[in-house]
Amino acid sequence: MQKKQSMNRRKFLLNGLLATGAILTATHRSIWAEAKPIVMTVNGPIQPEAMGLALPHEHIMSIFGGPIARMAEYDEAKLFDTVVPYLKKLKGLGCQTLMDCTAAYFGRRPDLLKKISDDTGLHILTNTGYYGAAKDRYVPKHAQIETADQLAERWIGEWQTGIDGTDIKPGFIKIGVDGGPLSNTDRKLIQAAARTHRATGLTIASHTSGSHEAVQEQLVVLAREGVSADAWVWVHAQNVEDPGYLVRTAATGAWIELDGIREKTLPKHLECLALLKKKGYLDQVLLSHDGNSFRYGDRPFKPYEALFTHFIPALKSAGFSPEEIHQLTVENPRNAFTVRIRALG
Repeated sequence: MQKKQSMNRRKFLLNGLLATGAILTATHRSIWAEAKPIVMTVNGPIQPEAMGLALPHEHIMSIFGGPIARMAEYDEAKLFDTVVPYLKKLKGLGCQTLMDCTAAYFGRRPDLLKKISDDTGLHILTNTGYYGAAKDRYVPKHAQIETADQLAERWIGEWQTGIDGTDIKPGFIKIGVDGGPLSNTDRKLIQAAARTHRATGLTIASHTSGSHEAVQEQLVVLAREGVSADAWVWVHAQNVEDPGYLVRTAATGAWIELDGIREKTLPKHLECLALLKKKGYLDQVLLSHDGNSFRYGDRPFKPYEALFTHFIPALKSAGFSPEEIHQLTVENPRNAFTVRIRALG
């Protein structure tokens, strides 16, 4: 079993800049430039150690499935009556931090997330960036014509001054792409995300699902932009047809997010996790549900508690040690979402 060093000493395999997008084996070291590491929540910065057990990919509310909206409107009384008790229950199960992955233009409301954080005591992170999956349905018109630099300027501005007229700052960058080959818009989004990362140190979480071609293309773009692969999260990686691609991608230093955890998915998730453990990449895995507790229209509630009620017990039964489970649920999210610039050097 491959034995890897801790994150601040690890050398990563660089993504090849070949026309085919193949991965090379040249080694590079990421540069962590944040003098005093923080995690940025909707209530301001916290020390990474304060995160505790974290869910890196959930949706407290969204309008996904509905029309695009610059500022989503919710029945706030109903939203709070639904969400606050559930999140208090989640906290009782052990959750301390939650990354809300609802992006701008399909339901992001940092002001409401702050109220929810205050009411529940959970640390909540919101995001900057645009969601280019779903065939660009939630990409605003200006993003179709602006350059990557112009988009990055918008996203960096949210980090510098706050989102939508508030003082709430993003804790990470959320983008989405359709399956490869990348469209011009999707390519521009990853370029803008890379440039935003270089200016802010925010981690890039990219909805990529099972398309390994889109994974490779994004990693090539990141390398050309001078961004280390460990600044990037492959979101919905469990959907890849061949789990071997998880290992190949982990070898670049990228984060592998196995979300969508449900009782019925446990065998698939355990298979992927066991493979990554065998190859020595357990410290690059993130676990979450992609749940949604307040959805557009009459879409049903998508719970996000199976990690606690089913998956952690399954991990114990499968021989994962308490230290390994702590690494997956506490250490890895903390390492992934601590604000720091990860440039190739």
